[in-house]
Amino acid sequence: MKKTTSTEPSVCHLPAEEVHSLRKELAPRPIEHLAALFKGLADANRVKIGYILTRHEELCVHDIADLASISVANASHHLRLMRTLGLTKTRKEGTTVFYSLTDDHVHRILLLGMDHIEEGKHHEDYTE
Repeated sequence: MKKTTSTEPSVCHLPAEEVHSLRKELAPRPIEHLAALFKGLADANRVKIGYILTRHEELCVHDIADLASISVANASHHLRLMRTLGLTKTRKEGTTVFYSLTDDHVHRILLLGMDHIEEGKHHEDYTE
């Protein structure tokens, strides 16, 4: 590999075959959908709600609001957004709507994220 001097930018280059292969791999993947999923979890209340739903398979909005220490209106707003993004699903029983995580993938993403934080593999000073 060519040694760079201080006036030359340090640039690494993947072989063209690898670039082509990775671009081909990324093209059909739903990158925007994945970004939306993470955006849906980019709020402390939604993460709280998601985590609560990892501990209790199915809950009504009143129980979720109580456990998350937020208003029913606030919980309902977050649950509606989470449902739109495919993070939660609903089941109606009479006039009561029960919420649950869409599937095991969402459950695992939330638990893996929590494990990551609990193991200290994050920036200690970051809070928003």
